[in-house]
Amino acid sequence: MSHEPARDPMPSRFAPDPDMRERVVLIGRNIAHSRSPRLHNHLFELYGIPLRYELMPLERDEVVAAIVAMKRGGFRGANVTSPHKETVMPALDDLTDQARRIGAVNTIVFDDGRATGHNTDRDGFARSLAGEPLVDAPCSANILGTGGAAMAATDALLGLSTISRLTLYSRSEAHAVEIASGWHDDRLTGMPLDAYRPADLVVHATPVGLAGSGGALLTEEQLRGTGLLYEMIYSPAETELMRRARAVGTRCVGGRRMFVFQAMRAFEIWTGMMPKESDIPADLFA
Repeated sequence: MSHEPARDPMPSRFAPDPDMRERVVLIGRNIAHSRSPRLHNHLFELYGIPLRYELMPLERDEVVAAIVAMKRGGFRGANVTSPHKETVMPALDDLTDQARRIGAVNTIVFDDGRATGHNTDRDGFARSLAGEPLVDAPCSANILGTGGAAMAATDALLGLSTISRLTLYSRSEAHAVEIASGWHDDRLTGMPLDAYRPADLVVHATPVGLAGSGGALLTEEQLRGTGLLYEMIYSPAETELMRRARAVGTRCVGGRRMFVFQAMRAFEIWTGMMPKESDIPADLFA
């Protein structure tokens, strides 16, 4: 009895580029709305860099095999988005200290058969919050969510001496407590969402409210008294949570600047060149 050799379950996804360019891909689920291909392909063309950016939707059980295939050649790097920022980590050969500390990877670079994981969400969040008067003085902060983006925000906020109290909220109390305890910082605690208490700064880092879905995790009353809502979602430009916050006088910041800044840092990792903010397409979010 003969046996056929094991076949690559996704051969066409890893075929060489017909123009002999290296590829960069976005790994995730429900990623058709992403602006990453528009942003990066514009910059690659503008700066004359022979790379091509594509979407690569993957299920959880496909992620490791995909990374192994990309390490064989033809790929310069990848972005990773929800829900694979943690799933991808066991397939990587190296992690930056920042990615290891956060426990999530959103940018990968392939080099000589090895894959190194970075986290540029932290850089994007911190840069977009720089100069914000609220965090220049002592303040409290809440983060809704415990995924990769939430952990990047946690790392950035704990790096600020002005943060007096930081609370992670999850629907699961046990999960929130476990995640918070891993940071070993007395300012950080984990709480269930149904025990929510207000803070000066609220960072929303869950998919609730993404384009194509509705809803919000907090009521107007829960948002009352908050000075700033930082909404990590960048599409739509205004989520239901932002509408509720504005209704009670809370100032809002959307996720578009964070998206741009984390993408600029990823571009630098792949190419060695930091793009100018003025070179980002003006119609990126049109």
